[in-house]
Amino acid sequence: MSKSDKCTSVAGGLLLSALLAAGAQAAGPPLSSAVALPPGGNYGSTSFFDGFGRTIEGFTSLTYGRWEDLTNITDANGDKNRLFSGPNLSIFVLLEQISYTSSWHPFGDDGVGFSIATPVASLNTSFASGSMVRLGHNGFDIGDTVFGPIYQSKLYRDVEGRPRFAWRFQFIVLAPTGGLARQVPVNQGSGQWAVNPYISMTVLPTPKLEISTRFNYQYNFNTSDLQAPISALYHSGQAGQAIYDNFDASYRILPRAYFGFNGYFIDQLSPNKTNGIIVPKSKESEVYVGPGGRYAFNATNALNVNLYFPIEARNATVGTTFNFQYVHRF
Repeated sequence: MSKSDKCTSVAGGLLLSALLAAGAQAAGPPLSSAVALPPGGNYGSTSFFDGFGRTIEGFTSLTYGRWEDLTNITDANGDKNRLFSGPNLSIFVLLEQISYTSSWHPFGDDGVGFSIATPVASLNTSFASGSMVRLGHNGFDIGDTVFGPIYQSKLYRDVEGRPRFAWRFQFIVLAPTGGLARQVPVNQGSGQWAVNPYISMTVLPTPKLEISTRFNYQYNFNTSDLQAPISALYHSGQAGQAIYDNFDASYRILPRAYFGFNGYFIDQLSPNKTNGIIVPKSKESEVYVGPGGRYAFNATNALNVNLYFPIEARNATVGTTFNFQYVHRF
């Protein structure tokens, strides 16, 4: 797959920040967080050459896989949450995204399109026998659907014709279509609507060096579709606004292969609300980094792989994450 043909991509990972809210509710403090950031965000699921995308008419398939081995749950200070002992959360997510680029070119060589994707996720949780809070899971089910229109810039080249820069904008809607078993707190679905505009960019400073970033803003709407355990005190919740960014740099080590590093951060701008009341110390933040690489099999097929290790995490589940993204252009 050529660099200029790489298609847009959206969220494929599952982040169970809602565990903290569930744990707080199980412990019983009044008006704790009834919701947290929904799991549909693109937290490190896209990386290398992300700003390059398809501008000619046609379909592109993107297949994502993500495995998370989460062995710690942190509090608002980034310390181990004392409610949980020996947490072990194993999560596998598989997502198929279909993206279509139309024949409309508003500014000549750009592209306008649309994408839609729904993940499926397998969840498993276990805790030490002495854990104050033990969280059940929803097994295997579908996750929340993400969809939205895309604008892809043309491929900018230097005077010698070498690709140098491209960018893309997408306005994503997260729809609460995922599984939500109210008798357990660990679910594939969030029960929340959200909007997530992002802009991604890739620059090639030299023939062998690639740098990419995808910056996201997310607004989460109020919901009354709350997960268990919820007492009669809870009738609505709203997760705070958040920004998050995927970033990477890679170097071509073989004609078709790149190796480098990748990372992402999440920063919740505003606290969660329960029944319209701000919940103190409910903001989430995370920083992950690790190695990664890309291999282009041919002009229409490419594979990105990413390994992430936690650097900092507040109000979050923490552990090692492995991610892959396979792109096929029809």
